[in-house]
Amino acid sequence: MLKKFGYSLVVVGALMFGVGIVNTVLVGSAMAEEKKCDKCGHLPSKAEKDCKCECHKAKH
Repeated sequence: MLKKFGYSLVVVGALMFGVGIVNTVLVGSAMAEEKKCDKCGHLPSKAEKDCKCECHKAKH
């Protein structure tokens, strides 16, 4: 009885570990990296105060 319980805990632990690994991979691949502006080098979502680039004016 105790031996079966131990095996089931091992199997459940392995499945939980596998789900965690797959989740990490999927979340990492789903996150998109934002490209920097070609003209000014800033991120379009975070404009600098002195930047007068067109890519920042469209967002605000």
